[in-house]
Amino acid sequence: MTVNAEMPELLNEIADKTARILRERVGTDKDLAAHVGAELARNLAETWGGQTVYIPQGIGMYIHERDEQIFAEFNGTNHAELARKYKISMQWVYSIVKKMRAAKFEQMQPSLFED
Repeated sequence: MTVNAEMPELLNEIADKTARILRERVGTDKDLAAHVGAELARNLAETWGGQTVYIPQGIGMYIHERDEQIFAEFNGTNHAELARKYKISMQWVYSIVKKMRAAKFEQMQPSLFED
């Protein structure tokens, strides 16, 4: 962790996590990643500094990603396997597959009326 003594703990954490993600997922050079992380932390401080900010957990986003993954892995007969893998009930797998199938059909089906 790169600590800037003049930067509050939260901003140091943001800068560090940003730099780590850039290095690990994008392959960004260590110095450039640290610079971008620090710039992001400064920008957030300038934009939101002094305010009370609520940061949602984004659970809905994770659930949608999980449901997309389940649908992609579904082969028509592996309900029980997917239920075990994702720690949900087999009935919930059926529900997810049904919901995702309907959503995919809706995307492919052209509208009869203009919006």
